[in-house]
Amino acid sequence: MINRLTFILLFIFSAQSIWAESIFSQLNSKIDQLTPQNCVSLSLKVDSEFKGFKSAELLELFKNPGVKSISNELWQAKLHLHQKIKDFYRKNEYSVDCGRSLRPVFRQIRLFEDLAEEYLGRNLNPEAVPQSAFKLQNPHLHKAKGFEEIELANDLESGDLLLTRGNAFTSAAIASLGEEDTQFSHLSLVYKDPQKKIWTIEAHIEVGSIVRPLEAHIKDSNFRTMVLRFEDRELAARAAKFAFEKVKKASETTGNINYDFGFDMDEEENLFCSEIVSWSFSHASQGQLQVPLIKNRVQKRKSSFVNDLEIKIEESFIPADLEIDPRFEIIAEWRDANRVNDSHEKDAILQAMYQWVDDYGYKMINGSSRKSKFYKHIVWYMRRIPLLKNSVKEKLPLNMSKKLIGFFGVLDSVGEWLQERLHPANETSIRERGLPLLPHEKYQYLDGLRIADQKSRRPRLHKMFRP
Repeated sequence: MINRLTFILLFIFSAQSIWAESIFSQLNSKIDQLTPQNCVSLSLKVDSEFKGFKSAELLELFKNPGVKSISNELWQAKLHLHQKIKDFYRKNEYSVDCGRSLRPVFRQIRLFEDLAEEYLGRNLNPEAVPQSAFKLQNPHLHKAKGFEEIELANDLESGDLLLTRGNAFTSAAIASLGEEDTQFSHLSLVYKDPQKKIWTIEAHIEVGSIVRPLEAHIKDSNFRTMVLRFEDRELAARAAKFAFEKVKKASETTGNINYDFGFDMDEEENLFCSEIVSWSFSHASQGQLQVPLIKNRVQKRKSSFVNDLEIKIEESFIPADLEIDPRFEIIAEWRDANRVNDSHEKDAILQAMYQWVDDYGYKMINGSSRKSKFYKHIVWYMRRIPLLKNSVKEKLPLNMSKKLIGFFGVLDSVGEWLQERLHPANETSIRERGLPLLPHEKYQYLDGLRIADQKSRRPRLHKMFRP
């Protein structure tokens, strides 16, 4: 009886292992088959196959005791795909269409990584999951070949880039601001001074461009971090030194360089986070180097929403554009498994909002929420009153218009209202079937909320966001 039970259990485990191995074999096989000629069509196929997975299939995959190896397999597949586009680029065969078609493939691979890490983290003591990519000997930090010994808190180099994701609804909005949804919202440039102290050069909506010690960047408690390194390290180091000196001097003399809310890369008077990188690399190369290699078409979707945020240009540099730039090597990547669900909920909400803009003509109604009115009619004025301005100095730049701060208030209010309702449904899904709602299920739930609110005698959502 025992031998028979052991045989059955071994058979089930073997079948699960073979199934998981088959999935990764198929993914790597498709990456091997990728060519400059079939890049677009094969990318669409892989994206579609990922979206076709059902929750029951994923749960069986994650129940396999090798769930940690699943995350590693997906990480390796991502590196494999990135190496493939580097090969195309070296042969001068990497096209804009190919790069753009690969954006959703990288997103889907990372989504599965997130789900695997979240499943693993949920079955561990929360304290066992580091809450920072910079924790020494971090077991959840994926490292590329050749960088197995790297410790991010000590071993970053001048010119390295930190691609990160913040925790606010604004971060979710920026992550999906371009033509494809992504999972990154911020980009920082690293500088290591002659005394080996590590700094970051960053542009934040609240304060503009700043330099600060790496320790201050770590305290931002970003949900995910990816480290990238440019192929020409000497040029990257010059770019970092240029940016550090220029931004530091401005802050110490005329004041922080203002944040560029228009995401306009053609002017340098104001800077947004990604623009610091393109600006500094351009200066370091005497204008010869364009970063990113492929710009993002920010007006391709939800154009009215983008225009409400005072973004008028057609193309710009969204942080995740570096993921499809083969001149930058992926060094390491980490996400906080304890916060995966919160980040995915915010992503789902902004993606649903963008979809409603495109499908039904929805628009944010400025001044329609208490937070919007507070931002617009109180905080904006406080920033300009000498006795009160210091209390909001770190929360609001002087160059943010009343209209724009009003829209940010509506964005927060709509996001909070939807997440208050989505989160319990997501938690119920975890309790009842062991997995959170998948992206298409989140959209269905959110769309149901939209329809119910539209029919309500006392609508809440449609006071703030409606056709």
